[in-house]
Amino acid sequence: MKYHKKDIDKFFAGKFSKKEAKEFLNWLDSPDGEETYKTIIEQEWQAEVGEDEEGDIIQETELETFSKNKNPKKINSLKPKIWLGLAASISLIFSVSFILYLHPNAEFGEITESLAEVKTIIKSTPKGVKKTIKLPDGSMVALNSDSKLTFAEDFLQNRTVYLEGEGFFEVVKDEQHPFSVITENISTTALGTSFNIKAYSGNPEIQVVLASGKVKVENKLDNSFHEILPGEATKYSTINQTLKKEIVDVASILKWKDGILHFEKVPFNIIIEDLERWYGVDFQVIGTDKLPEYKCSGSFKPHEYLSNVLKALSYSVEFEYRIENESVILKFN
Repeated sequence: MKYHKKDIDKFFAGKFSKKEAKEFLNWLDSPDGEETYKTIIEQEWQAEVGEDEEGDIIQETELETFSKNKNPKKINSLKPKIWLGLAASISLIFSVSFILYLHPNAEFGEITESLAEVKTIIKSTPKGVKKTIKLPDGSMVALNSDSKLTFAEDFLQNRTVYLEGEGFFEVVKDEQHPFSVITENISTTALGTSFNIKAYSGNPEIQVVLASGKVKVENKLDNSFHEILPGEATKYSTINQTLKKEIVDVASILKWKDGILHFEKVPFNIIIEDLERWYGVDFQVIGTDKLPEYKCSGSFKPHEYLSNVLKALSYSVEFEYRIENESVILKFN
């Protein structure tokens, strides 16, 4: 469904039912939704300030904090007041979504009334960057490239975070306050443990891997769940919306934390997405539409040059490559 300005106005006026609000937020989470919303907001503020070009200009401001796209768009020549309003508006929308995840049984009217009381904190990493975050309770999160972690300012009250991308969690034990990670339609809950979650937007699955302790992974759509132990993983299919438990090699999956790029029979389209995040580049593929059929394995030491990685992969799948600044062109034979 396509939404327009009148629908956005209706949303902010609190006139959507809970079902309509969730459908709107799902649309907003899509590339089309984000692009449409940003365009409408920019047009509104441009109309408000007119065409006066005096004053400071923000050139090529990257919306890294709020964008969920694989390739963050750039907005040129936005005046500071326009950019601040756009950022605040997107943050407001995200707050509504965050409350819906934390309080799925709340009425939409109650949610909109709660906005003034809710403040969210966002920690993010752009492509090519990884960092470690210490949460207010002392829990540690290693955040992989192109990822975002969001939590309420009163985090200590409920210990709930929202993850987009990939993160490894080392959770401080607190039996009175379980620790929950929300990723799309699944919730991972633990008391004190360490686990990895990979949940990039657009990927066909979300994976939860347990390193120590015990966690419960729940499908919020049908309330089905798995309790997993060390060495086990739960995969959630974003296509058929089901959970599946399996045995995995935890050490291999966690190699990214040590800067090691590791693939094991991974479809080439997923490898390209991982390389884009890892090195902060964009790929252009020429000569094939069968990337998911090509599967490769490999392990590369920390700080390995991208050219060496591509050279090694080209032995498994025949292609030529050319690197031009932050762009990579792959030509398949």
